Amino acid sequence: MQKTVLITAETLGETRDSHAKWLYYLLQVQLHSALDSAEIMYESFEQASLNSVDLIIGFELSIEAMAKIDGLGKVYLDLRIHPVRFLDDVFFSFETNSDAIQKKLQFYKMNDDVCRLQASSVIATVIKQKKDSLILPNSLLLIGQTEEDRVLYDGTKYLSLLDFMDEIKAVASVYDHIYFKPHPYAKNNRYILKELRKALGKVQSTHTNVYYLLANDGVKHVAALNSSVLYEAEYFNKQTVFLFNQTFTETQVGIYGDYMKASFWSDILFPVLQTVPSTLELPFFPNRLRKSLNDFWGYTEINDEIILLNIVKSRIKRLLSRYIR
Repeated sequence: MQKTVLITAETLGETRDSHAKWLYYLLQVQLHSALDSAEIMYESFEQASLNSVDLIIGFELSIEAMAKIDGLGKVYLDLRIHPVRFLDDVFFSFETNSDAIQKKLQFYKMNDDVCRLQASSVIATVIKQKKDSLILPNSLLLIGQTEEDRVLYDGTKYLSLLDFMDEIKAVASVYDHIYFKPHPYAKNNRYILKELRKALGKVQSTHTNVYYLLANDGVKHVAALNSSVLYEAEYFNKQTVFLFNQTFTETQVGIYGDYMKASFWSDILFPVLQTVPSTLELPFFPNRLRKSLNDFWGYTEINDEIILLNIVKSRIKRLLSRYIR
């Protein structure tokens, strides 16, 4: 009997059906190669007939969606962008309700030392760009987030830094300076900054690239509700505090690029579906997934192409200055 794999995402009242379609085209060739005769399809979570499929591969499924799949006795793999985003490409984290698949995923788990190595490279880059002294010594960095991110919803309202002022005051008490980095897409940044200054005194706003900030020795502690920056900050040897629920847990396994290989899918799906050996793979190429998503999360300023562009611009300016007075 032919098996069916559904690739899906929730629309959540937004135009997000493209997420399922995007993931489908990203994975369907290697899945076909690994599963041979299985049908690979995509559909929005709300419209899909879950009872008729054998495996569900979702993109950023909600807790409610995963609970519904569990209730039907179906196996799922939930893929989401891993919070560490300063490597040569972004990558997926995998979460599953299958113990057998979870065990297989451990063989492909991203090595934390690779993240530390890349963080050191970023720090070295920032030093050579002479951006390593932008922050005053002994500083606390507060990270802003968008107003209606679903990871900030506590069941009754969307939270902000202002809901945790007592906790922030306790952390800030041992630091000489406080910086607030607003989220570029948030509309309430001015209000948040105004209220932070009322409660904490002098708080400086900074729009400096987040990786420049994390690479600065002056930043000793990073606080946010549950921003991905907190996960990244640990690799830059910063103290961190999650003011609200952590969104990434040990059940989510970071996999760096192996999902572009059919052999990966043959291996991890073997416990639940009939798979076949395959050598089909797309060799690693920097920024493939990052470009596909069209979202760079501040990475462009530490990317070598951008650094080269800055060098060229600098030299052109110096040349022009000799002739234009």
